Amino acid sequence: MSANPNDERKGKVSFPLTEEGLREGFRKSPFKFANTKIPQGGLGDTAEKLSPIHEEALFNSPLPHADASRLKGKVTNLYYEYIPLSQAISKGNLEGVKSFLNQRPDSVDQWINFYETPLLKACACGQAEIVKELLRRMTPEQMLPNLSRGVSYHTALTVVAVSGNLEIANALVTKNPKLLEIPGINGMIPVVVAVENTQKEMARYLYTRTPIQVLLDEDGYHGSLLFLNSIFYKMLDIALDLFGINRRLAVTKHPLIESIPIIVLASKPELFPGGCCLGWWERFIYSYVNPKVPMLPQASRSDKDQGTLVGKLLRYLCKWSGIDDVCHLKVMHLQAKQLLLGIAEETLAMGLKERSETVEEALLYAVRYGNVDFLVQMISTNSELLWSTRTSSSSTLFLLAVEHRQEKVFSLLYGLDDRKYLLLADKDNDGNGVLHLAGYPSPPSKLAGVVGAALKMQRELQWFKEVERVAPEIERERVNTEEQIPIEIFTKEHETLRQEAEKWMKDTAMSCSLVAALIVTVTFAAIFTVPGDFDDKTHQPNRINDMHFVTFIVTDMISCFSACTSVLIFLGILTARYSLDDFLVSLPTKMIAGLSILFVSIAAMLIAFSSALFTTLNQSSWIVAPVILVACLPALLFVLLQYPSLKEMIESTYGKGIFDRNMKCWS
Repeated sequence: MSANPNDERKGKVSFPLTEEGLREGFRKSPFKFANTKIPQGGLGDTAEKLSPIHEEALFNSPLPHADASRLKGKVTNLYYEYIPLSQAISKGNLEGVKSFLNQRPDSVDQWINFYETPLLKACACGQAEIVKELLRRMTPEQMLPNLSRGVSYHTALTVVAVSGNLEIANALVTKNPKLLEIPGINGMIPVVVAVENTQKEMARYLYTRTPIQVLLDEDGYHGSLLFLNSIFYKMLDIALDLFGINRRLAVTKHPLIESIPIIVLASKPELFPGGCCLGWWERFIYSYVNPKVPMLPQASRSDKDQGTLVGKLLRYLCKWSGIDDVCHLKVMHLQAKQLLLGIAEETLAMGLKERSETVEEALLYAVRYGNVDFLVQMISTNSELLWSTRTSSSSTLFLLAVEHRQEKVFSLLYGLDDRKYLLLADKDNDGNGVLHLAGYPSPPSKLAGVVGAALKMQRELQWFKEVERVAPEIERERVNTEEQIPIEIFTKEHETLRQEAEKWMKDTAMSCSLVAALIVTVTFAAIFTVPGDFDDKTHQPNRINDMHFVTFIVTDMISCFSACTSVLIFLGILTARYSLDDFLVSLPTKMIAGLSILFVSIAAMLIAFSSALFTTLNQSSWIVAPVILVACLPALLFVLLQYPSLKEMIESTYGKGIFDRNMKCWS
């Protein structure tokens, strides 16, 4: 039985590269790979030829529970006789399987239900001993899929590749290595299936045993598909080994696959150091660990280290402290750098037309996803790529960086020489310069992590002001095809966000000013309600020399005056003019000051309350400690609720900023 696999694969659309389709194509995900279906490809004459079951007998046969003939004892289930075998496999009853097969040895490769043979069911259930018993009774040819019914199929090895059962996989491959070459229902050979299901150990096991020629046949179809998936699922050791076998797989587009390995690598910034956000502890570990890049097949640890108490303790300590995770992360970064360096060198041998269809497209995706490491390495290797453009709109890399609000990519400009002025002076087909593009709203995904409409408005202004600072002077007055200058575009496109930001600031100021006014009322009255008695002669409090009493007086005054100050600040926010420039520094500064002083007022009020308790209940001091502990809860709650937004507002207004003006990364 033979068939051309290329004729059976469905749904393969080449990635749009024409000028008409590139605009929409650029918005598509680069992670849509092939999803093939090859019912017969790869089997040749090894599949068993049995008489086909008539389609009507399969789909139109009456079911036992739905037909009146059941009352007469007529069995209509085509697989009724295999029910004991199926149940024995499901329950892991090895003796039951042996007993059935001893009576019916011909059942070893028959369909026991519409979807499974005994071997397929045992593999799906993970019954290793039953699989070994079945293999002992089967010939290698009986392990291959039976295509006589004309229905979709899985092979035993593709089923095991999904679950990652290495014991069963080893038994199958040992019995018939041909299974490594046969695609399953989705047209993927077992090693690709294992990678797609993130079964790393299984993927490495199958890869080291899959013949290289299988990966390179059909113009490298299976190899390209494995390359794509191994990058996407972060199994870069497989990708590196494949790249060493055939370097062109990384930059060559297969007609039946939508993406290219180089594009997938460009769209995964988390594979590189520049795309990872580590905490201080992870950064500390990262700077000191120096792992070696593993080679295929990976060497396993010795049993001695695994079995000793010290070995177990060390492994637990490394896992608990995060050292293992950081080591794996750094290994992935080293592998990605090594792969990227090889791909960058490979692109030097490509012609202009070939490069424009693959490499330049990958650069555009790198800009879209903010993959700075990819851009730096590719352009450092071949400086001509700096002038890559998107054909449909003639947008250069840095115009795209502004359009997609990738601040790390835009910061690469600071490390360029005078070429940056030429790049910033360019414009797209709509006449939009770099400042026009900064005037349009950011993609929603870029503002999703910014808290509050006011900070979103501030972020938009920061982008516009930064681009305005570095762009040529003429960009401020340049008009596009709609006769609009950049500031007109910014004002028009951000009016809705400005109104939302104004409402957010006013609502927050109103709520906080109400709290501050209540604190003023309470603390003003409390200062005249002195705890303790007055001296009859001097008419002064008896506890005037008590430290707790002095603390009460001081903290109460601090709380009252701080609350008054915060009320005035929030009043200034409520009466502000709310122009665009106010959202950059003025309004955030007022909000920062108001919230900070309000917190001081709340904290001082609680201290005053606690000191008053010490003064009044000095004979019953046992009750003071629990009450003070409870009094700390409001301050703690205020910190937990307001500190994140306050911290972000301080960093956004007075921090180092989102742009790195000291970036020096070009060679």
